[in-house]
Amino acid sequence: MNTRTEPSPKRGMGCFPKGCLIFIVLAILLLVAGIGGTLWSVRHVYLSDKPAPIPQASAPNETEPATLGEAGPARPSNASVAVRERLDTMKKAARAHEQTEVELTAADINSLIAANRKSRGTASVGIDDNVLQAQFSIPLQRLDLPFRNAFGLGNRYLNATVTIVAPPGTNASTVQLSEVKLNGHSVPADLLDRQLLGVGPSLRRYVIKYANKYGVTDGEIRDGKVILHTSGH
Repeated sequence: MNTRTEPSPKRGMGCFPKGCLIFIVLAILLLVAGIGGTLWSVRHVYLSDKPAPIPQASAPNETEPATLGEAGPARPSNASVAVRERLDTMKKAARAHEQTEVELTAADINSLIAANRKSRGTASVGIDDNVLQAQFSIPLQRLDLPFRNAFGLGNRYLNATVTIVAPPGTNASTVQLSEVKLNGHSVPADLLDRQLLGVGPSLRRYVIKYANKYGVTDGEIRDGKVILHTSGH
């Protein structure tokens, strides 16, 4: 008798594939449009006509300039595979109601970004003691935003820096952005809790979604690492 072999499940891609990037960029643009008040301010003040330099992780503790236009396939490095396995182990522990923790360095996070061809070259993370800073430079021409060409945004870049401080016990519902800058201009740091157009879902809803996906109950940024916990309950 022939037995049917079930295909092995695909690993989750996290929050960096193209679809998630599209949502994040669209959400930020809509939120900033509400803050800035006009499309002109979004296009000329908060967006740039040039990319920001983003280091690309090629191996642990090594960086090289990223090419934003590069669209070739990205091969997962040994580092990114190891990090993915640790995250998968944490997910399994959460499902089994086991208490565990995973420590992620900036190099770990950057290896995950670099391993995905949709996110490679668009983001980079650095951690200094208990402060995490993420840099983004996302070319809008690579995203299928519905109004991109109609409003002349096809040649613009979303260049941003986000600073986060997370003391022990921080969870997806309480994490806050300490500072947010778009194209060098400060915007309110409560972007996570602002609703799209005043009625839609907030970005925090998606933070909570991905925390639940991996069973993360709380975490902290300490000693140059992001430390994620599952409670075991």
